[in-house]
Amino acid sequence: MESNLNTLENKVLEAIKLIKELRTENSRLKTDNEDLELRNLELEELNSKLNHQLSESLQQAANVEVYEEKRKEIESRVGGLLDQLEALG
Repeated sequence: MESNLNTLENKVLEAIKLIKELRTENSRLKTDNEDLELRNLELEELNSKLNHQLSESLQQAANVEVYEEKRKEIESRVGGLLDQLEALG
């Protein structure tokens, strides 16, 4: 009977030790999870800002393209007018 009691006691002590280790690990994992959730929110906010900046940049690039086309048209028309003036003189 003493042997069975010792075996039971050892198993209970092992279980208590394991429970303590698991509680410590669980606490660490909860903290890690909170940190990761916070980092995820920060990254989502940064992603949103970057997407907004990208959208603005694309709009500006489109505006530049329109202005470049207008500049080329004006350059062509002015060049034509200068050719006509030279032909007169």
